[in-house]
Amino acid sequence: MDTYPRRPYRHSNLPNALRAASRAILDEDGPDSVGLREAARRVGVSATAAYRHFTNKEDLLASVAAEGFRELAAAMEAAATGPDPLNAIGLAYVEFALQKRGLFRLMFGPILVERAKYPGLDEAARSVFESLRRVVGADGLPRQDNSEAMAAWGLVHGLSALFIDGLVPEARARGLAEEILVRSPRPEQRPAA
Repeated sequence: MDTYPRRPYRHSNLPNALRAASRAILDEDGPDSVGLREAARRVGVSATAAYRHFTNKEDLLASVAAEGFRELAAAMEAAATGPDPLNAIGLAYVEFALQKRGLFRLMFGPILVERAKYPGLDEAARSVFESLRRVVGADGLPRQDNSEAMAAWGLVHGLSALFIDGLVPEARARGLAEEILVRSPRPEQRPAA
């Protein structure tokens, strides 16, 4: 028996419907469970219809990951407007990971290594790092200095991974992230070399 209600869709919205179904599968069972046939079944279309929009599972996953990176970049950009933008985007990053665990795991899984095959994914992933670079640059470092942005990314990504893997209870994750990010040295606080 089909436990997923078929939803009406417009033909032009089928790629979005397939991505939404894939995200639901990600949240339930992880990236290995996502497939075009299962996504199509959940949407209520034939696998043939799904293959008209995505050539294979990896193409669908790359599209879903790109969507996730665009959402993460938007969340970070929205957070960067406060008095401490570096701390705010770090918290936005951690919050994104906590709220969208399956998507976050997909975004930073094996598909990211293959991003050169998928220009949309590559561009979307770069936008997240560019958001960090802009904020770090606003903290007084030249934009071309990637080490500070990489350090910030490593910190928030590492915290996010620890939290979503359950190594820190979720009830403590947000408060702990805030405490760590507030205490982490800022570029202007580091001694000159």
